[in-house]
Amino acid sequence: MLNWKFNPENYNEKGYQLVPPGKYRVRIENAEETMAKTGKPMVKLTLKASGYNSKIWHNVVLDNTSEEAIARTDNMLGRIFDSFNIPAGDMNLADWKGKVGAAEVKNEPDLNEVMRAGIKYFIRRKEQNDLPAWQEHVTATSTAKVNAEMVDFEDDLPPF
Repeated sequence: MLNWKFNPENYNEKGYQLVPPGKYRVRIENAEETMAKTGKPMVKLTLKASGYNSKIWHNVVLDNTSEEAIARTDNMLGRIFDSFNIPAGDMNLADWKGKVGAAEVKNEPDLNEVMRAGIKYFIRRKEQNDLPAWQEHVTATSTAKVNAEMVDFEDDLPPF
């Protein structure tokens, strides 16, 4: 049997809050190389909007099937490089993690007709000056504090 003491106060019965449409600072939580359903390589971004704990996913398909497709892909990657201050052409996705940029968020139904936040477009770096600085979600900050306290507590435990 698992040894876990469940605290019902930590359960959020409402789930994650939908990020309303608008312009936000966004942080790359994860960037991974994967394959699109079409078999083309794809970058899958997991993002968070400033002040929210919800995740936003954004995919960039690396399409080299035509000059037009290549230009469209390079334009999308260029917007990401610019928005997040990533050196142009840096495809080492580990370098992207933790970078803060900005985006216009939209809401649209997913395949199950559930409203989800998505990225309408990434905002160029020079157009981000009027946006407030990045802010952690209150719960995320509280969780980090609790985790830090747990680590300190665990250091006082005797070895097994």
